[in-house]
Parts: sequence; structure tokens; C-alpha cells
Amino acid sequence: MIFSSKLLLFGEHTILQGSSALAMPLPLFQGEWAWTAAENAAALQRSLPEWSQYLTRLQTEDLLGAKLDLTRFASDLQAGLYFRSNIPDGYGTGSSGAVCAALYARYALDPIDREDATHYPKLKRILGQMESFFHGASSGTDPLIIYLNRPVLLRANGTIVSIPLPAWPNTEDRFQFFLLDTGLSRSTGEWVKLFLDRCKASDYQQKIQSQLNPVTEAAIEVFQQAQWTELYTRWQQISALQQELMQPMIPRPFQDLWQQGLDEGHFALKLCGAGGGGFLLGMGKPEHLPAKAILLT
Repeated sequence: MIFSSKLLLFGEHTILQGSSALAMPLPLFQGEWAWTAAENAAALQRSLPEWSQYLTRLQTEDLLGAKLDLTRFASDLQAGLYFRSNIPDGYGTGSSGAVCAALYARYALDPIDREDATHYPKLKRILGQMESFFHGASSGTDPLIIYLNRPVLLRANGTIVSIPLPAWPNTEDRFQFFLLDTGLSRSTGEWVKLFLDRCKASDYQQKIQSQLNPVTEAAIEVFQQAQWTELYTRWQQISALQQELMQPMIPRPFQDLWQQGLDEGHFALKLCGAGGGGFLLGMGKPEHLPAKAILLT
């Protein structure tokens, strides 16, 4: 079974200040369980054996919230199991979330039904506990989206709704979504902390809640309705506000390009997740995209 990476389309940081967020699977990068000769496994398994021990301790202490067949997992690791993945580390696309989703899918003894939305919050907590090994703390959002393999609307109040994804815009629509690779790995926690620290200033927090949150909600709504021209207007507004309010999170080598998009109006860039590196997410007119744009189709 193949597990896609994940893409946060809207709600980066603002979900922490009351907005919704919309995330979806990103098949551009993928991972799956694979086998190799036992004597070659250690180089490919990376931290999986230590993770197995960590999960066993959580389960023994009844802190995991699920029953996993961790004895079989440990045995499979000794026999040469590893997670083969091209999901980039430190890019916010779910490299650790994918392996958590894959382990739950393979080893959960009584897995939660993907179609049972009432149990999504519980599943999110379980997967967050599993992913805490990699990050120290995890919301469980990334592995949840990857496990469900469908777009998810996340509300700040904790409500989780699976939604249909509109068809991507085509040539006739005259718009294209794309990624730009900054070439910089980053830690999500570092940039989340910066955002929360800045929100301690009441005037900054007020700008987020009164300006960026409403346009984020509007963008999510028109995206679901496939109103691409209206979405592009909202996208440009988000780009301008992020440039004003989140400039430290925009990698310096890309700040001029960000401004160029706003000045010329042919494309607009926004953060893709926490910022500070990884990917930038863009929307623009196909004939005027930046060099090295990775098209999302």
C-alpha cells in the first residue's frame, strides 16, 4: 500500500488563531513498506527500531490509545522491513506522518474505519502519539490526512470534516497551482514558536484575526467551489498579508521573487506549512510562472 505526502493548502499558522485549515494528500511524493536482506536493513531503517521500542513503551503504559501488533513489527524489522520513501525531510510534507499512517494501517489490531468521521479526533490523537517520537509533540494532523488519503477541513475548535476536492484548474481556467523548492530543510516547531511569540503582542494578534483569518476562510470557501478567478484574488491578498506579517518565515533568497509576483500580478506565493524553508506554494497564470515551478495537476 502506497502512502502519499500531504499538502497544507490554507491555514498555515492562522489555525492557531481561530481560522480553519484545509489539507490534502500530495501524490507527488510517496512512501511504502519494502523489504531488503536482513543484513542490509540497518542502513535503510534509520530510527525505526528505536521507534518500535518507544511505541512499545507507550502501549505498555497505556498511553497510545490503540492496540498495535508491535511484536510483529519488531520481528519484521529484524527480517528486513523498512519504509521506502521519497518524501523530503523537513519540508512539512509529512515524511514522519507517512510512516505513522503506514504503521497504523499495517499493524493496528482494531483499526478505526476511514469512513467513520465521528472517530477522526480519536484517530488524530493516536497518530499524534505515534508521531511524537519524531517531533517531541505532534497534533497528528499530517498522519491523519495521509491515512485517510482525502482532503480534510480542520476547524480551530477541533472539528474534522472530510471534503471533496474540486478538479484542478485546466488550461481554459488560465490558472495553475505550483510548488517552489527553497532547498532549505526546517523544523516546524521553531517557526510555530516564532508565530506564537509574535502573537503575544496584541496589535499583531489583532491583525491576524481581523485581516488574515477572514481572507483565509474566504479562500477555503471559493476553492471548494472552484471559483478560480476569485480564489486568485484571495491568494494575492494572503500573499501580501503574509509578506507583511510573516516576513521572517519567507526564506531570504525568495523575498524578491515574492515581491515580483505581487508587483506584476502574474503569480502569487504563500507559505506552504510553517515557512522558514521547505516548499513555497504558488498560484498563477501558466505562461508567467517562476522558473523551476513544480506543477500540481
